Amino acid sequence: MLVYDGEFEGLLCAVAHCLDEGEEPDDFLPRGSAAQTSLFAEEVTVETDPARVDEMCARIRGHISAGALRRCLYAFLSEEKGREMHIFRYLRLAFIHGREVDAHLRHASVRAVRDMGRRTAHEAHRIRGFLRFRGLRNGLYYAPMQAKCDVLRLVAPYFQRRMGDQDWVIHDLARERAALCRRGELAFFAAPGFEPDLSQSELRAQKLWRDYFEVIAVAERLNPRLQRNLMPERYRRTLIEEPRGSRPASHRDR
Repeated sequence: MLVYDGEFEGLLCAVAHCLDEGEEPDDFLPRGSAAQTSLFAEEVTVETDPARVDEMCARIRGHISAGALRRCLYAFLSEEKGREMHIFRYLRLAFIHGREVDAHLRHASVRAVRDMGRRTAHEAHRIRGFLRFRGLRNGLYYAPMQAKCDVLRLVAPYFQRRMGDQDWVIHDLARERAALCRRGELAFFAAPGFEPDLSQSELRAQKLWRDYFEVIAVAERLNPRLQRNLMPERYRRTLIEEPRGSRPASHRDR
């Protein structure tokens, strides 16, 4: 078992270690989850080395492609079980076949990396569209999100480019992490238990939005099934307008 720090950069160091040593581990485990493994499993910890990360990224870009590195990152951010082994086997095969590796769809890990990457990209695209910013008392804009994949590092740069002249926070509720953009500079930090303090003008604006959606709704044309297909319920938890029929009334009135 190879133990790494749980970040993509740490996984790259662990993969580089295996490739250099010509080994295939039983599994890659984020630090902290190693205690759940078998008592008889041998564990080797690979520390994250920034120089080795840069070297590995350069190797992937040079011998395979920049797209392969991006696919591995997106597959990792999917948080799907077994993704580390698939990424390792994908890269091992890719260093043999180069950029043609993605044509080897009979290989289970090539398909898995492709499919996990696509799901992550799709989730990031949806979050960009459904993200809603709220005004806080301290002048910041705040946007919570509920994502199936760990897409904060994909979503935040998009809004940095679009809203770099404003100060804002994007809060990943599920992972208790946040991205802060202040004066155009982006930083990521842990945010356990963070509770936003909405401004009075924000509260009034939200009430106007909800009133507007209630007024324009046509009861006879409500189609909850179509609503769920177009906008899954997990996204609605962070919407300001809260479309009619998306939640029980008791939740909307809180």
